[in-house]
Amino acid sequence: MGTLALNWLRRIFSSPQRDAERRRYPRYPVSANVEVDVAGRTVECVLDNVSAGGIRLMPGVSAAIGETVTVRHAASGLSLPGHVVGLDDGGTRVRFDSEDA
Repeated sequence: MGTLALNWLRRIFSSPQRDAERRRYPRYPVSANVEVDVAGRTVECVLDNVSAGGIRLMPGVSAAIGETVTVRHAASGLSLPGHVVGLDDGGTRVRFDSEDA
């Protein structure tokens, strides 16, 4: 079976529900202001959702996939390092460097 056929089958049998089931950790909607340090600059964002493995930031941060970021929540003093793992719909997905985060 060719690559084109395999991609077509993946699209047919893939769905948002199945994608959600593959996630390692459940996601929870949140809305909290944070600062993101990336490539020597600080960007203000809002947490869109959070899981034990990472977060989604809105609006998206101008960063390459794999780039190191530090997410800071001033009110709590929390500062967590992570890496950009995805860019989508105006948001940026960040995976925490430690699962203990």
